[in-house]
Amino acid sequence: MKALMEVQDYLFSSRDVGDWDGEEEQVADQMNAIYHAVWSVIPDDTATSEVELLLSQLWQQLSADSLVLEASEEELIDWSIAFVENQLAAEPEPSDEDEDDEYEYEYEE
Repeated sequence: MKALMEVQDYLFSSRDVGDWDGEEEQVADQMNAIYHAVWSVIPDDTATSEVELLLSQLWQQLSADSLVLEASEEELIDWSIAFVENQLAAEPEPSDEDEDDEYEYEYEE
């Protein structure tokens, strides 16, 4: 559960973000501000694995291009909060086990 987790365990240093042409410190600072902001909107009873997935998805979205350097911190935080809220509100995808239940198997003897 998120209530048992600490946001500090997921924050970035300039070494963690990869190569950003000398802007690694700014990227790390932006991402840390975003993670702090979204942390407050994730319910405390959210599973640890779901929190980790949300943060990973958020990093993947924002690190895909230079948007994290070009947009203002406020814009990034607003977008990130909306992203996390949408992910939390989305219906969970069925697992492979659920899909098997949809089919009837006929066995030949």
